[in-house]
Amino acid sequence: MSTSPHLRRAGADDAAEVTRLRKVMLASMGVVPEADWTPVCEAYFRERLATDPHFVAYVIDAGDRLLSSTVGQYTWSLPRPGRAPYVGHIASVATDPGHRRKGYARLTFRAVHDHLVEAGCFRINLTATPEAEDLYRSLGYDDPGGPTPLTWTDTTEARR
Repeated sequence: MSTSPHLRRAGADDAAEVTRLRKVMLASMGVVPEADWTPVCEAYFRERLATDPHFVAYVIDAGDRLLSSTVGQYTWSLPRPGRAPYVGHIASVATDPGHRRKGYARLTFRAVHDHLVEAGCFRINLTATPEAEDLYRSLGYDDPGGPTPLTWTDTTEARR
């Protein structure tokens, strides 16, 4: 039975639908996971949503399925005077293609952002696709100031 779409925090029972939406996001970037990836991702979401207080997802629930989701997490940061104790990361924002342009991504994103800020994050990082960059910038996300952020990635074939 379908109900009016509404925002809520995701729980472990939402793992399959959050995984489905993550696959929607990955597909929009041209990434198609192997078939054995889906159960691994579902198990990961089920465990984290059930037990990890530093892991959060918000969804738009239509009753019979989820229309949109945003997933975030936070970790301890090294102590620094005048700075909150955590750094956050928003790692997955997705909306079903047939339900885009209705504000659902903005609602779930804002809920996760607010959750991370309330938890004590002084900074929240994300990687924006070109399609989503305007949304994130409209919510106050910008190019980082200060030292240049650099990332190392293991590119050996054995790790892929």
